[in-house]
Amino acid sequence: MNRFLRILTAGLLLALAGCIRNDIPYPVVELQITALEGQGFTASIDAAQRLVTLKLDEATDIRKVHIDRIAATEGASVSCEVPGVYDLRSPLYVTLSLYQEYVWTVQAEQTIDRQFRVAGQVGAEEIDAKNHIARAYVGANVDLEHVQVTELKLGPAEGTTYSPTLEEFADADFRSARMVDVTSYGRTERWWLFVEKTDSKIAVGAADLWRNTATVTAIVTEEEHAAGVSLQYRIQGSEQWIEMENPSYESGILSATLTPQWNASTNANQLTVYTPDASKGLFAGGVYEIRLLVGGQQMQLLEYTAPAGDEIPGGDMEGDLSCFTIDNTAAAMWGSGNNTLKRSLCTAATCPGMEGSQCAKLSASETLKILASGNLFTGTFKMAGTTGTVGFGQKFAYTARPKSLRFRYHATIGAVDIRKYETIQIGTQSFPSIAVGEKDISSVYVAIVDWSARHEVSSGISAPTGAWDPAAQSNLEGSGKIIAYGVLDLRESTSGEEMVEAEIPLLYYDTEASAPQGSYTIVISCSTSKYGDFMNGCSTNVLYVDDFRWGY
Repeated sequence: MNRFLRILTAGLLLALAGCIRNDIPYPVVELQITALEGQGFTASIDAAQRLVTLKLDEATDIRKVHIDRIAATEGASVSCEVPGVYDLRSPLYVTLSLYQEYVWTVQAEQTIDRQFRVAGQVGAEEIDAKNHIARAYVGANVDLEHVQVTELKLGPAEGTTYSPTLEEFADADFRSARMVDVTSYGRTERWWLFVEKTDSKIAVGAADLWRNTATVTAIVTEEEHAAGVSLQYRIQGSEQWIEMENPSYESGILSATLTPQWNASTNANQLTVYTPDASKGLFAGGVYEIRLLVGGQQMQLLEYTAPAGDEIPGGDMEGDLSCFTIDNTAAAMWGSGNNTLKRSLCTAATCPGMEGSQCAKLSASETLKILASGNLFTGTFKMAGTTGTVGFGQKFAYTARPKSLRFRYHATIGAVDIRKYETIQIGTQSFPSIAVGEKDISSVYVAIVDWSARHEVSSGISAPTGAWDPAAQSNLEGSGKIIAYGVLDLRESTSGEEMVEAEIPLLYYDTEASAPQGSYTIVISCSTSKYGDFMNGCSTNVLYVDDFRWGY
């Protein structure tokens, strides 16, 4: 009987189990790739499009791209093998899985410095990489049946072969287009080369927007050269013409350069810093007038607009940026100190006068007389117990040298109500903290750096470590050079309710450095209390920021 009852009970339980519906909904978790690292590229992440773009170095074989690490939302599994080597001539599709699946696209872009120059060339070559066409212009007196190609680079600097070779183009007939096969990384592209005559006497050749220089060429006859020739330029709308430097004349071509001029000064820490003269040199987006003088008379006038500068990724604060979450351990650009205990140090918000649909709101808070400053920065953040560590620095590819950082802000700044330490120690600097009852200071600073490692600053209930001041040193031990910096201390609340424009001039330590190529090259940091890491500030400060962009 007992055996019968056991069988009957088991049968009833099975029957009941068949009636139970598994209708408990799974949570909806938007899965994101938060970082992608590897060899020979920098990665930019567009969370809204679920897109990762790898900007390959010129020497990277696009058929063999090494991906060493993919960081994703906590708990998510990644479909592709990492580390791994991938052929990115076609996009790589990566599926993130947790409760749902999200497909992300990893694509590669490769910028190659291509050159096609000939003897007697006027101005810069035109390169159409999509259609494999290179075009150079020469003066009307050039014999197209006998043209010397002086530079030919249409593929990566290393490992590229050409057929015909540069030597075979030493005396070439360009009365019609010529063909060249360019082979690199196991694939061959067929390019078409054109040399054409132009009636224009003036043209802008090579332009370097980081070094703020450009070469200008002009067609000049022997008679004109004997009469005295020169090239001058000015910013459109200004009255002063500036003589170009390093003039040279060869084979009917006059060449000269636009060069920058730097003004030296000493900062508050007695370090020499430099700012560019805005009227001299070539700056991104600038509109210029260039003229050729023969015997003191203007022969031709050219209007030239310099290429645009660089955009700061996520600078508009739009979309689901990592800084608005509580997980910034692998932030792609913008991070914050948000954590499970402090979720509102940086949030997406709206404010009158902002650009777009949202801005960032930085809110200070206090718990048991422990100050947490509202903050936003380019870098990462990790929390261990009561200590938070900011890793300052993200990768940024500079094609133009900025003169300033521009942004919008609205600040509410109160009196200091927390002062844990009477003395603040930053590097070798030591000074009194702000006294309770005195007005607090909010701060925004920017630095162009060339670092091999992020610079870490840790703070919590004990004294902070790693605090640094870009105005006090041009090199950080363990990280690398600081090329330029700028600081804006906000000492008063913004009048009215609307955001206002701000501009932070950049002060350069190094005017000769090439565009930084390190692993971490940009630092932007905003804090509701300048000395918040030292538990010194106002616990009710609020700072709205938006629309970060370079000024050129």
